[in-house]
Amino acid sequence: MICANPNCNKEIIGRRSDAHSCSLECSKKVKWIREKAKNIDRSEYIRKHYLNNKEKIKKRLKEYEFKNKERIALRVKLQRFRDAEQYKKRSKEAKKRYIEKNKERYILLNREQSAKRRAKLLKAIPKFANLNKIKKIYKNCPKGYHVDHIIPLNNPIVCGLHVEWNLQYLSAKDNCSKGNKLIF
Repeated sequence: MICANPNCNKEIIGRRSDAHSCSLECSKKVKWIREKAKNIDRSEYIRKHYLNNKEKIKKRLKEYEFKNKERIALRVKLQRFRDAEQYKKRSKEAKKRYIEKNKERYILLNREQSAKRRAKLLKAIPKFANLNKIKKIYKNCPKGYHVDHIIPLNNPIVCGLHVEWNLQYLSAKDNCSKGNKLIF
């Protein structure tokens, strides 16, 4: 008797009389091939069944959705939350890969942005500003906090000055979320 695996043409020797393969690996392969054939047949059956009973299936689905609105809404909400978490994770990983791939370019962009910010800051310092007080404010900034401009230096509505009474301490999270918005 020859092995049932189409890629193996060995003779079955020293196995049970009802054996259909020569080894455990061939047995697994044959089982996999048979399961795949069953699934193909099943998918064709499902497709035909759907085409023949389209209206009944749609009606039953609408009834189910009507009866289980809250359950479906909760499931959708959970799925959106999971998707958001996965998206955040993927985007962080993608950003890391991008930075590693384009390190020189990324460093150059950061330098340019820092230079633009310094230039903007210099333009925003009036002659009457007390630079010693400003330095003291930056020096005494608590850990985990940023020095923030109450009226932003760059805002479409109004632009503030880099003076001691326009500075405040904000937590890093709040400052980053504020950006250049004008919040009272």
